[in-house]
Amino acid sequence: MSKSPNANIFIPALGGAALMLGGAFAIATVGYGTERIEALEASLARERSVASESAAQVGELQAALAEAERSFEERIAALEARAQEASAGQTQGVAAVAAPVVQASAAPLGLGRDAHADELAAWDVDVLPDGRGLPEGSGDVETGEEVFGEKCASCHGDFAEGRGAWPVLAGGFDTLDDRDPVKTVGSYWPYLSTVWDYVHRSMPFGNAGTLSDDEVYAITAYILYSNDLVDDDFTLSRETFAEVEMYNTDGFVVDDRADAEYAAWRQEPCMEACKPAPAQITRRSTDVGVTPADDGSMVESPMEEQLARLGGTEWGKERVAGSVFMGPGGVPQDEDPAAETVASAESAAPTDASAETPAASAEPDPELV
Repeated sequence: MSKSPNANIFIPALGGAALMLGGAFAIATVGYGTERIEALEASLARERSVASESAAQVGELQAALAEAERSFEERIAALEARAQEASAGQTQGVAAVAAPVVQASAAPLGLGRDAHADELAAWDVDVLPDGRGLPEGSGDVETGEEVFGEKCASCHGDFAEGRGAWPVLAGGFDTLDDRDPVKTVGSYWPYLSTVWDYVHRSMPFGNAGTLSDDEVYAITAYILYSNDLVDDDFTLSRETFAEVEMYNTDGFVVDDRADAEYAAWRQEPCMEACKPAPAQITRRSTDVGVTPADDGSMVESPMEEQLARLGGTEWGKERVAGSVFMGPGGVPQDEDPAAETVASAESAAPTDASAETPAASAEPDPELV
């Protein structure tokens, strides 16, 4: 009896195992394919959503562009209509033709916001000549001297007399009609409000805006005292502001040139037949010493005197009549110093005869021995 395995039983067993493995692989493959298909479908849905949103945005942009083109065409049509009216004699000037553009540019742009009341108040710091706009506070001359010495004297001096090239704040009375007037707070400034406002806004130099209202009052009081406009016990405040009389209050006038002079300057210029009679030559330039005559001479004139003071000159090759040359030490003389120097050198030079004179003999003269 044989003990080897039966081949008829072994082969079917192997076939069944292979069939089971194939089925398992097929099931796994189907599951992976299903998951992949679902992922692709989800990705496709997202891309469709993004494409729909982009299409909507494109539609909105196209609508906005169409609206802008329509508005632009309306403005062009309005301008063309205005231009046609102008060409027909119904124009109101360039301003009327450009009015639609000006109105369009002045339309709100939807930017920014209205300023709040506290924001406006922070900028509302100007002071008028009658004292309106002054804040609460006060400052006396004595305190002003201390603050001025600490924060202002480095530029303006301890007594507001100025230091170096920095401005003088005191003095200069009755100098405004001089050739070199001294314009100070006392001699020139017509309004005290300008002093207070300038110190408040701009001082001290390099550190503007750091002074308190009381310090500004005190500094202004000290400047007034330095100009002998108030006493040493004066205190400046809103209540005493109007008591100060500036020295040059009446030294300024209202600028009325727009009414008094501009009309005369803007008259239409004369372009033809402006002179009632033909033009005539009444004098020649050679008669007044402006142009030399044909022979180079020139009459005495203020111009000639000026030329003489400057050291003389020449017109072309001919010397100007009446001109002078400046000699050594600035002394005027009739001839050119350079020419005189040449002449002197020529006269001092030895002649041909003297050049041929033999030198003295080394032997002594027999008659003198």
